[in-house]
This record gives sequence, C-alpha cells and structure tokens, in this order.
Amino acid sequence: MKKLSFDSTPTLKGIVFQFLVALDRCFEMQAGESVFIETFGDVSVLGGDNPTQIESKCYKTDLTDLDENVWNTIHNWMRDDFPIEKFSSLFLLTTQKAGKKSEWGGWNKKGLEDKLKTLNRIKEHFDKKKRKSEKLTSMMDAIFDASKSKRLAEIAKKLFIDCLDTNDEQFYKSLLNRDKSISNIQKEKYINSLLGWIIRPQKKWTISNEDFEKEAQEIAEKLRKNTVVFPDKLQLTDIKNEEYEENSFVRKIKDIEYDEVIPEAVDDYVHTVLLIEQELRESLAIRTQFEEYEKSVERRYRTEYRKACRINEIREPLKRSQDLYDNVTLANDGTFHTYNSVPSYFHNGVMQILADDKDDIVWLLKGHKDE
Repeated sequence: MKKLSFDSTPTLKGIVFQFLVALDRCFEMQAGESVFIETFGDVSVLGGDNPTQIESKCYKTDLTDLDENVWNTIHNWMRDDFPIEKFSSLFLLTTQKAGKKSEWGGWNKKGLEDKLKTLNRIKEHFDKKKRKSEKLTSMMDAIFDASKSKRLAEIAKKLFIDCLDTNDEQFYKSLLNRDKSISNIQKEKYINSLLGWIIRPQKKWTISNEDFEKEAQEIAEKLRKNTVVFPDKLQLTDIKNEEYEENSFVRKIKDIEYDEVIPEAVDDYVHTVLLIEQELRESLAIRTQFEEYEKSVERRYRTEYRKACRINEIREPLKRSQDLYDNVTLANDGTFHTYNSVPSYFHNGVMQILADDKDDIVWLLKGHKDE
C-alpha cells in the first residue's frame, strides 16, 4: 500500500519508543528512585545515586557527525531553563548506528578534553560547508557561544551516546523477558498492561519505584500460575495440512471417511502441541494436573467407544464411527489446575495427540472395517 502524505507513523513510533524506554528504566529503578516522562525531557530518572536524563530517538538512518538528533539534544541541554545540575549523566539513546567514520562512534570512551576537541572539529567542518541547514546553523551558534563554554564542557562530560543495535520492535521484544516468572504465552499481556498503566492520563507522568513494583506485582500475580484464565490461543496462520498426512491421528480419521474434519483436527493438534510446549510444561504443578486431564479425556473416549460398539448399527458402520468422533470432540471433560474452563480446541487437540500416540485409540468401530 502506498504511504500517504499525511502518514504520521514515524512520529507515533518515536512516541511509543519513548514510553518503551521509560518502561525499561522503570524495571531498572532502585528504592527511592522515580521515572519522570516529559518533565525535563523524554525520560528522567531521579532520586538515586546516578540521576540520569535520557533523550530517546527512533530512526533508521545512520548517526552522522552532523545528525540533528545529537545537536538538537545538546542544544536543548544548553538552554538556561534545563536543570543540568540535577543530573550526573545525560544519555542520547538512539536506534541509529554510528557510521564507521562518525566521531560519535568512540565518544563514550573519550575523556573530557578529547570530547571537546571532537565537538570543535565537527563545528569547524560544518563552518567550511558551503550549503548549511538553517536549523543546524542556529543550533551550532547557540551551542558554541563563547559565553557558554563552561556549560558545554559540563554537558560534554556528562554526555553518553548509546547506539542500540536494535529497532523499536526488537526493543519491545527485549522487554518481554524482564520478569522470568511470567509464562511465555502471557509475557506480552504483562508488558502491555504495564505500558498501558504508564501511558494512562495523569497530571504528571511520574512513576515511583514503589508504585511501579506494586503495579508490576499485581499484574504478574494475575498472569502467573494462579490465574484462572486459560492462556490465549496462539495465532498460527501457516499450518499446512499436507505435512500431517502421515500422522496416525489423520489416518484414523481417514479410516472412517470423515475427511472434512481433518483441517480442524490438524489445527487443534498443532495449536495444542505448541501451547503444551510453551506454557504447560514450564510448571511442575500444571504439568502434573495436565496429565490427569489427559487421562480424563482418554477415559471419556474409551467410554464413548464401548457405548458406540454396543449400539452400533451394522448397516451404517462408517456413519456410526463418525458419530463417535463427533460425540467425543463435542465433549467437555472439565478442566485442570486453577483454570475455570478449557477451550474446545485444546480438549480436541489433546484427543488428537492421544490418537497420534496410542494404536488402540481409533474411530473405526470394531469388526466393521471390511463390511
């Protein structure tokens, strides 16, 4: 789709990235610290031993010597109304990569004297350019004003440039592993809930360590193993039915000439196997109770099979076998662990797993294969 002239996606991505950075810093907070958003700039951390101001930038272009992101940040910090004395560190956090020839690449390893020399070299190079950006010219003039040389030196001493080897989407994914106690399938809910809590409307965007820990604990408690909500179904879109043609559970459905249910059976099987691998096997308590649930599904099948054999109509063995399949897959074998319900796809996926694993679990009723 063609990008519209008024598409504001890049701007919005930058705003979202700023809140992701704020959330990341919330996880890093120590006792007594608070994270401030849009108070002194993008993100500030105050109240601890290393008060820090962070400017976040989400761009794809390389970080060049004359990149306006750096100079605009320095220019803002040069302003008299910016309380530089509050901070011991000033960070430019950007998704840009410093070019091989860029002065910014080795910036953090330099001492104050070398940092000032670097800034002046870039300024001299800029002055020699015939065509100059008016905006950058105005910023350079303000930054290198001789009357503010001490302030520039103070900024240079405190300035660190962190070029993240990532983009905003990857940065978001890195946050998913912040709390190891949250199960894989619930991690996005955990981060999204915290992000929503941070973004919620308020007079001042200030998050104390105490408030953040309390909120994070409450959200985590709801999502951990004591949750009564069954994990969301994974959204898989690339399932290829033909890859499961030789699986036992598919062949057993074909034995009763019920091919129309195979796509759904495959879908239930794949989603259930993946959910078990990602979610249920991580907790010993859940795994043990799942095994009991699996036994109950098998018991229900065997009861239905015996009953179907007793009332089997000899003239329509395949239809009766198909009825058996429908009765079992429509069944509800209760739940397990602390979940208040189990979705039908999971129940049926467990049934397909059993059919795949056990030779004596079949749909074709006894004694009628050759009739």
